[in-house]
Amino acid sequence: MRDIVARCGFRCDLCLAYKDNIKSKEDQKRFRDGLSKYYGYQLTIEECYCDGCMADDSENPRLLTADCKIRPCVIKKSLENCAHCEQYSCKDLESKFTIYEEIAKHFGAPVSEEDYNRFVKPYESKKVLDKLRKKEG
Repeated sequence: MRDIVARCGFRCDLCLAYKDNIKSKEDQKRFRDGLSKYYGYQLTIEECYCDGCMADDSENPRLLTADCKIRPCVIKKSLENCAHCEQYSCKDLESKFTIYEEIAKHFGAPVSEEDYNRFVKPYESKKVLDKLRKKEG
């Protein structure tokens, strides 16, 4: 699967809740349990599904974060994602940043490689967006 970068910089292609990555209810359960463990989110299995915020509104997409402030802002500005915004990075975006070191510090130990790949890497949007901004020059 190609890289799918969400409007906020999350990597949909790596997210366990992204529609193309869900093969069974067990996948959704794994995602739910990881989100609870690392971020304290309490979701039902049915909520652990996302069409991705790059989906057009006309498709009535199911989004993991229905109250996200980033998606409507980026759409309103006619941008692909926040990396292209003149106001990068704003408070709303910064509130979504996932920082591995902060998660490891919270747990008092490194996150396993498997859990890092499942529950941290997909959401390290600052790294993704900074890389895109650097590439753009």
